[in-house]
Amino acid sequence: MKRIGLFSLVAALCIDAAAGGHMSSCSSVASPDGSLVLAFETGTNGMFWSLARNGKTLVSQSRLGLSFALFKVRGRELGEMRIVEKKSRSSDTVWENRIYRRGTVRDRYNELEVMLDEVAEPHRRLGYVFRVYDEGAAFRYVVPEQDGVDGFELLRERTEWRFPGKCKGWLTSYASEFNSNEKPFVLREIGDVTADEFLGMPATVEVNGQHVALCEAALVNWAGFYFKTPKSGQPPDASVFEACLTPLPASNASTPGTAVIRETPAMSPWRVAICADTQLDLLKKNDIIVNLNPPPEDGLDFSWVKPGATSWDWWVESNNSLSTELTMKLVDFAAEMGWPYHTIDGGWYGFARRPNHGPNVRLAPRKRFDLPRIVEYARKKNVGIWVWIHWQEIDDIGIEETFSRLEKWGVKGVKTDFLDRQDQWIVCWYEKVARAAAKHHVMVNFHGAHRPTGTERTWPNVLTREGIMGNEMSKFSGKITPEHCLTLPFTRFLIGPGDFTPGSFANVSAAEFVTQGKRGHRYGDESDRRQIWAEEIGTRAHSIAQCIAFDSYLTTLCDWPERYRGADGIEALRRLPTAWKNTTPVEGECGKFYSVVRETHDGRFYFAGLTVKRRRAELKLDFLPEGEWKMDVFADDLERTPGNYKAIRFDTQRVARGQSLSFDMVDEGGAVAIFSPVRQGR
Repeated sequence: MKRIGLFSLVAALCIDAAAGGHMSSCSSVASPDGSLVLAFETGTNGMFWSLARNGKTLVSQSRLGLSFALFKVRGRELGEMRIVEKKSRSSDTVWENRIYRRGTVRDRYNELEVMLDEVAEPHRRLGYVFRVYDEGAAFRYVVPEQDGVDGFELLRERTEWRFPGKCKGWLTSYASEFNSNEKPFVLREIGDVTADEFLGMPATVEVNGQHVALCEAALVNWAGFYFKTPKSGQPPDASVFEACLTPLPASNASTPGTAVIRETPAMSPWRVAICADTQLDLLKKNDIIVNLNPPPEDGLDFSWVKPGATSWDWWVESNNSLSTELTMKLVDFAAEMGWPYHTIDGGWYGFARRPNHGPNVRLAPRKRFDLPRIVEYARKKNVGIWVWIHWQEIDDIGIEETFSRLEKWGVKGVKTDFLDRQDQWIVCWYEKVARAAAKHHVMVNFHGAHRPTGTERTWPNVLTREGIMGNEMSKFSGKITPEHCLTLPFTRFLIGPGDFTPGSFANVSAAEFVTQGKRGHRYGDESDRRQIWAEEIGTRAHSIAQCIAFDSYLTTLCDWPERYRGADGIEALRRLPTAWKNTTPVEGECGKFYSVVRETHDGRFYFAGLTVKRRRAELKLDFLPEGEWKMDVFADDLERTPGNYKAIRFDTQRVARGQSLSFDMVDEGGAVAIFSPVRQGR
């Protein structure tokens, strides 16, 4: 963009903001390439922000502000604010990350920090930090140290996102603030969203021919929030979201409805807008989320953290047969497949299988389940053990005591579950767990969790989390369709890793699919030995492609050795990588199709493609270095797959950089190709 164009755009943003009333001050900050401009205005009518990209308004005049229950005086909104200080800075750095979608991450932005004073008594201070990347924009609130203020109680956040015109987006909706973040993303008109819905993250909106993904980053010691629509209804010329902070439990708040209690100084999480021309481009720009989080604290060593795949004992038959002997067989299979972990789900501790879903249990292995023997057996086979623990059990035993005990037992990771909240208290609990786990060299997988906000950069031992409508639901419903799976790269996986638990080899079409329960399986009934096991919608190639295309630095493979061992396609999952040196989305459209190329840290490349409708995926091998490469293909069998979703075509051939290839996929299908360098003499 020419400089005169940039000035004109800033002026237009300020004029647009001033249209609603007199503005006393307008400031702005542009992205390093000048394409994205964020403007901030303050005056008698309040504080506002706006955002434009390539000369088009993405977010028009939108309110900013915080409402306090206590902040120097009780029960008073902030009055008119004036800017008393402004600071600008630029940064362009690169950092390395071995547990991520790419190994080298560039962090390049321009930043504007603004400090304001209240014009009238009691002259409270409030600040903002605005940070603009080429990929998007972010801002956060700052409550600085000031005379007469030890801390504050925050009731509400006044942040708005006001999109010009009638817009639609890929949205996920909940009935309350308290949920597990496990609902589908649906393309909806924003004007059709009712005021009683709680919209999760990201909210991916189509506006002015562009795409904006809204989320938050660095959720630490604050309340998570949902998007809401105005109670008064949408204005005729705009589509509006409002922030809705999750309140603290009544027992933790002195004022009903309080969302955040903090000492000063304090900073909110970042409110983020990832901006792109297309849905696929959004996937190429989401490093902004981890970049907005700090690196690990000085002195903390995470070299012991190892990403990888894990076998699992729950999905097939709900642990009806959980035993020491079965677990050791699953460990054997993990070792055979080159997977570094096995996960023991619920039922291993307590006085019975299912009552361990609550607190006040001793966190000791139940009778006849020999955890020490399992851990030692697995260690000799180079397999680490993860264990499932209800979060209330951890809290009841004590966080420090729990992780000290796990370290002594030799357990490598914990899968904690059923948090189902994102208020400030539970957000702080997440960090306490991550810190204690790091101290005792234990990795973490949060289930029943809120969506990720990039804090895995600060705590690399947190390898994944749920907060996703994943494949475990295939046991109970037919909602895990290929359409749902193909919304996820453009929505939930846009903001961080998710424990989707892919990889079933019990593959059927949507027309054939029947839930495990309807076929006669009884959840938790240890007397049921009929092997009525779970199934998954989609072809086997579709299932394998998910294991590569979906981000989870601990990838939980859902099926059992009886269905894996010797089956067609199993070689694609051997020594499955879960963290990548580079990730390049190739093509895609939300809810329809997606393909990606990923480079491993040991010099191999993986291609994964998924589709809802029959499709030919094109791939040019420009990503390969020079030399000869072996390509192993695992794809839909066009002759057998229409009647047999377990059928898969395997092919191997020699290829080289610059060639163009195509992969045919059937309805609900997929394709995987693995490229390995051909060594001289082989």
